[in-house]
Amino acid sequence: MDDYEPSAVALALRRAARFDRSAVSWRSGLVAAIPVVGVLAAGTLAGDTVAAVTMGAGAMLVGIAWRTGGGMPPLATMVADTAAMGLSTFAGSASGRVAWIHLLLLAVWACAAGLIVAVGRRGAVVGTQAIIAFVVFGRFSQPIPQAAELAGLVLAGGATQVLFCALFGAPPALRVQRSTVAEAYRRLAALALDPDARSSPASGALDDADQKLTSPTLLGDAGTMTLLALVQEGRRMRLEFAALSLLLAQYAREQGTTDTALHRETDRVRERAADALRSIGAVVESAAETSGATVDSDDADSIGGFGRARSSGSLDSDEAVESAEADPIANRLEQHAGALAGQIRAAAGFAAAVHERRGRVAVRPSLGSRSLWDRVEADLAQIRANASLQSPAGRHAVRLVVVVVATELLARHIPLQRSYWIVVAAATVLRPDFGATFTRGAERLAGTCVGVVLAGLVAVAVHPSGWATVALVGLLAWAAYSVFPASFGAGIVFLTAMIVFLLEAVAPSTLATATDRGVNTVIGGAIALTAYALWPTWSRMSARQALADLVTAQRNYIGAVLGAVAEGRAAEEEELRRLARRARLAWTNAEATVERSLTEPAARRIDVERARAAMTGLRRLVQATHVIRLELVTRWDHGPLVKLRPLAAALDQTLAIISEMLAKGAAGPRDFPPLRALYRELVEGEANALADPVLLTELDEIVDAANTVAGST
Repeated sequence: MDDYEPSAVALALRRAARFDRSAVSWRSGLVAAIPVVGVLAAGTLAGDTVAAVTMGAGAMLVGIAWRTGGGMPPLATMVADTAAMGLSTFAGSASGRVAWIHLLLLAVWACAAGLIVAVGRRGAVVGTQAIIAFVVFGRFSQPIPQAAELAGLVLAGGATQVLFCALFGAPPALRVQRSTVAEAYRRLAALALDPDARSSPASGALDDADQKLTSPTLLGDAGTMTLLALVQEGRRMRLEFAALSLLLAQYAREQGTTDTALHRETDRVRERAADALRSIGAVVESAAETSGATVDSDDADSIGGFGRARSSGSLDSDEAVESAEADPIANRLEQHAGALAGQIRAAAGFAAAVHERRGRVAVRPSLGSRSLWDRVEADLAQIRANASLQSPAGRHAVRLVVVVVATELLARHIPLQRSYWIVVAAATVLRPDFGATFTRGAERLAGTCVGVVLAGLVAVAVHPSGWATVALVGLLAWAAYSVFPASFGAGIVFLTAMIVFLLEAVAPSTLATATDRGVNTVIGGAIALTAYALWPTWSRMSARQALADLVTAQRNYIGAVLGAVAEGRAAEEEELRRLARRARLAWTNAEATVERSLTEPAARRIDVERARAAMTGLRRLVQATHVIRLELVTRWDHGPLVKLRPLAAALDQTLAIISEMLAKGAAGPRDFPPLRALYRELVEGEANALADPVLLTELDEIVDAANTVAGST
């Protein structure tokens, strides 16, 4: 273990030193900085410096909630952050005079902040900033009316940031959204050219585009619906590509070769599709309709003509015989290619229409009330599921309570000015996993030290005061918000200097403030790193749980598809899309968690090879299900297939056992249902009623993939 720990720490340090220049956004940085300067200037004009700084702090922290993640302003997260900071300010300030109540509430806050990291970055941001507000404003203990007034100022600053970002956070002419949709189509083009490529990059890009297009900052932009239609067509095409790949691979296994006329014809289809998709992406991303980027209609026509050479007799005799023998798979390939051609034609039309209507229309912004409540409900369920010491989030919550309360007690009894920064540093450095804790620790400590030096040099050289301080805070905020997505450490450099000069307005002592922040941050960061080293949480447990969640998500999706086939009912496409999206998100989470384990000491990692083998099997499983789903939605005409039910039930039981084994880390042989025997019974007992050979082929693939996953568990 000792031989690998230095390399794991070194990897964390290398990640901390990364700087992605392409992620720098001066425009977004300016949008986030203007509210900070605005409320600071308003308070200064009103002659109330304390109110100005308090509102500035609220706007500053809510801006951080956006810019550390980059992209479009996450308004729901920013609203939640504003509300959490307002409540935390009131609770911290009102309880500050009674030490034991203050510490008890702080422990509750830390526990809640630790648990909500289970919902991802959104939870981590809100929880961490709630602790910051509680600790910082808890130093200004006030009676309840004055505490409420202080909380109101924080809320006002945060609300100003949210409102300004809602109005101006979206770039003009949907530039970012068009670029994101274009990137999704480039990913689809890459998927078209490589039958063996993973579809998750394309699906992830489509999800990213959808998220940016459904942001309420768009305020009903007239071009949004056209771009959303492109995203929907892209999702359909991704499924068609999966169907083409799987059907062709199965045909190759039957023939024992990939050198067939069917393969060559499909390759031509893929090349034409890739050309069309790249052209569509270029049209969408172009600055104007007259940019010269066009889509060649011949590409879609040639894709739709798949198989016509076979039916018209233009193939030579050997190819004609071979193509005839390819049925029914060749017929299914032709149908999928035809559907793909129609989707490309539709997408080309949408791409041409993107530039026809622009600008904002006067409609009320929508937060997507149903989906919003669905997300809240899902988040609460996720938090409840992680309220255990067996969960990384649960262990993080306990560790955070101990560290935050301990550093609060330490800060109260050591002779350092502004010692509350020790608590703030410890809370912001501590993370649920090894890599994030040491990476964030390095970024914060190094960034703070450089920021302190920067603030000192500026103070010595410029001696700012009054409105010069306001201007300087604005410049530093602009720089910090602009570079945060490129490098958290670089953002901390400018943020540290900005905070020093923000406090200069109420406590003129720049060099002393800078020194205090540097010393206290180093102490708090060191305490957090030591606490994690003493009681670490390795990703082995979370990776197993992520894989178990992936199996469960796929189980639900597969069960819904096969259930509809067995019952002979029409597919509920919206429900299938929802389940498929959950399966994709679970895949992305599992993949990231398994990869994250590579950053840890080797003795603490999950068995990466077995995990990847399981994910390979799960990928085959879900791809085969996608093909059945397409058949079900577009071409299915069978009645109920009663004999399918035993196989579907056995598959459901198999996946449930696999999920349980992964979650508990169980090893050793288990009694899995005899999927292969049930499949043979299905084929032999209902060969006439189950007349669709493609369904039989996909069920065979599902059985084989499920057995592969069971064997690798």
